Amino acid sequence: MQSFEWVPPAIDSVFELLWVGVGATFVGGLYHPPRPQYYTESLLKYLEACVEEIHQQFPAAHIVLAGDFNQMYEADVVDYTGLTSIVYQPTCGTNIQDRIFVSSPCYSSVRVVKVVVKSDHKTIVAHQESVSCSAPKTKVRKGFRKRTPAQNALFLQDLAAMEADIWEPITNDCQSGFDQFYATALGLLNKYYPERTITITSRDPEYITPDTKAKLRRKNKLMRAGRIKEADALAERIGTDITKQNSTGLRHINPRTSARDMWAAVRQVTGKSHND
Repeated sequence: MQSFEWVPPAIDSVFELLWVGVGATFVGGLYHPPRPQYYTESLLKYLEACVEEIHQQFPAAHIVLAGDFNQMYEADVVDYTGLTSIVYQPTCGTNIQDRIFVSSPCYSSVRVVKVVVKSDHKTIVAHQESVSCSAPKTKVRKGFRKRTPAQNALFLQDLAAMEADIWEPITNDCQSGFDQFYATALGLLNKYYPERTITITSRDPEYITPDTKAKLRRKNKLMRAGRIKEADALAERIGTDITKQNSTGLRHINPRTSARDMWAAVRQVTGKSHND
């Protein structure tokens, strides 16, 4: 499908507007600065003239007007051009500065997502139902404490060998006594269950906790090393952890009052879509 630049007969270079034709679709990219060197009404009349000219030259054309409209009123654009706005979520802070206007319904999904580059603006993703589109993946480091039977045994062995007076407060001050107990307990925790970090992404299911992801990575390493039995045993433990996590999430949903939330949670667990 070939594309070409469409130039209106009465072009005005003072406006930052570019029209591109792709098949039977004409896309206009607009930037309306916060403090323009022209009257806003002049731009609205120019947009009106462009839309009318496209309809006259190409009666079957579909028009898409998108860009940064800043403080321009949506209703004014609709009144002058006859186009329909399809963006209803904030794109810059709490304001809807970036917009998409269409001459006829053509997008079944319109989403506002965070951009991967540093910007105050978000990205508008509009597509038809047959086109798959995913939001940018975000990553976050989360801490967890790995627990194994060997660690538990060493901890209990050390705890049993400790003198009983280690837990007794040195002074009669309540706060000092608590600080002493907390420091001792935290020292044992860090000694036998040191805190580790692992990366969790926005594409990971909600039931994937840091501990579960660490076990999944361990299972994959065992599989690659040919230690199949150990990997299978770890897979069973992972399945148990996921079941507990899902049960916790579903426990807070009342099927009588939140049937939609319940089925949404079920589809997330099963991996099926609404149409399956």
